[in-house]
Amino acid sequence: MQIATLIEQVSAHNGWNMALAGIIIVFSCLVILALAISRIHKILEILENRDQLRLNIRQFFMGREKEKQVASLLTPTLELEAARYKRLTPFLGESFSLKGLIRFAEGRGITNPPPEKMVRQFLEVGLLKKEVRNLFTWEESAAK
Repeated sequence: MQIATLIEQVSAHNGWNMALAGIIIVFSCLVILALAISRIHKILEILENRDQLRLNIRQFFMGREKEKQVASLLTPTLELEAARYKRLTPFLGESFSLKGLIRFAEGRGITNPPPEKMVRQFLEVGLLKKEVRNLFTWEESAAK
């Protein structure tokens, strides 16, 4: 066959359009792949800190309503107990586990009211906030 005949057949069967579409698809995929590779460090950072991201999103959607509820739940007795427990946490570090706080309180002779009950109330009121996984810190507005 002659080259002229082959070119005519390609043109007659939309070969040029299909070739152009194929080139556009391939280069588009390559651009998307290059962008994904260039941003992989951000994607990995999001995956590593997904617990903190989930907390931030939850706090964003909960808004100020929870703060109003917390203010109504915080009693003077609970503030005194929070101050008592907060004095224990420097020995546990900036972030601490709830089990560690309960065991440390029991080791120091705090049994009335039970440490489990107090820690649960601190969480409900919002005096303790979750950092990552099983580590918690005191809220800045917690009793001093």
